[in-house]
Amino acid sequence: MNARAVITIWIVAVVASIIAMIVPRDAPASVEAAASIHDVAIPVDDVDRVSIRRIDEDTSTVDVHEFERGPDGWRQTLPFEVRADGFAVRQLVVAAADLRATRRWSSEDPIDVFRVGLAPDGDQVTLDWPGGGVRIDLGDRTVAGRGWIRLGADGPVFVVDGDLHERALDDDLRNWRSRRLFPSDAEFGRVEVRNGPVELSLERTGRIWSMLEPIESRSDPAAVERFLGVLGRIEHDGFVVDDPDDLSRFGLESPPVTIEVRRADGTVERIMIGGPSGLVGRERFALVEGVPSVLRLDEAAIAGLLPAVEDLLATTGTGVRRGDVRRLVIGSSDGQIALDRRLDRWRITVTDDAGTREGEADPRLVERLLDLLTETRATEVRVQDYPTSLEVATVVLHGFDGSPMDSVRIARERNAGRWAFENGDGVLRLHPPNTEIPLRIEDWTVFESQDP
Repeated sequence: MNARAVITIWIVAVVASIIAMIVPRDAPASVEAAASIHDVAIPVDDVDRVSIRRIDEDTSTVDVHEFERGPDGWRQTLPFEVRADGFAVRQLVVAAADLRATRRWSSEDPIDVFRVGLAPDGDQVTLDWPGGGVRIDLGDRTVAGRGWIRLGADGPVFVVDGDLHERALDDDLRNWRSRRLFPSDAEFGRVEVRNGPVELSLERTGRIWSMLEPIESRSDPAAVERFLGVLGRIEHDGFVVDDPDDLSRFGLESPPVTIEVRRADGTVERIMIGGPSGLVGRERFALVEGVPSVLRLDEAAIAGLLPAVEDLLATTGTGVRRGDVRRLVIGSSDGQIALDRRLDRWRITVTDDAGTREGEADPRLVERLLDLLTETRATEVRVQDYPTSLEVATVVLHGFDGSPMDSVRIARERNAGRWAFENGDGVLRLHPPNTEIPLRIEDWTVFESQDP
């Protein structure tokens, strides 16, 4: 054996000795290698209760969070009840089920559990499911990013990967709560928004939404659906403090804004929006009724929760469907025009100072008028008194039973300005000056009747 071989052998021996001195620092010499720590696998999809117990190292106070799964999903039940983020809870359950041990101590060779942070009343995770459960005590972390655990009060001790420690001890458990402001999934039945002196109230009858406040009027179905979509999915921007001692610090003692939602199943959800949460921007503090936690709402959330009244109003001149109209009567200073449907034709009767004339109307003009009244969206909507002095005509729409269904007053600004439609609700629906509306007798030609 030459000198080089001897030197190589000595180097290998020294390295092996160093490794042998370093590796056991996490554990005593008598250990057993182990893969999964559970004798019986945790049924992840069946777990219906999770409890996390934490000990604050600085104050020695005990903090317990409990989560339970019901028909509507996961809810936090301690320290108070609120809907929870099921995905976050499931991640912890999966982390507990997938625990793999790098070291295991058998009962024949007990370890000093206090030395590794496994006191009987220390940090714990408890999972329960129908017919079973498991308690996992969480101990200190090791230098390799792993952690000590114990199964049950007197069970075996392991060194495992650090995923469960991170989720149970490092996560801000407030973020496991649902951030949805209106978490129920039942259909909306009524929405009330009180923003200072302005009150907005929407109510559903069947599938139709109507505005009750600040005025009683038709609502725009598409706009209301967008608003309800925002309410159904909107989330707050973060938790500020639990169990606040003084709500006035957040402008929530007498909140300037209250939003109340009534669901079809009778559930009522209410949030209060208070003062600004910073010196810059439009972020606000908020509080969900029944949840003792101050929240933060960003500017986008505020804008979505407080739409302008005009944005939710119907933009068409009438809510009557054009197919339900059998007769139209146009009244103006010129006289009266009556239009009666005859299958695919329209009969016209004109009455003015010259007498009465009857015949066939140009169907294109009738369709244009119906389109303007029932389908054309106004370019602007205003809540204001109808300008009676500017009125040019009134159109009454009758159904197939002969009774009037709606009456639309039409005004126009002076000097051939914009048109305004109003059907008795105090809402002006404005159309551009170049809109052609056949309202005058001279706009119509009375053709010879084709009736036998």
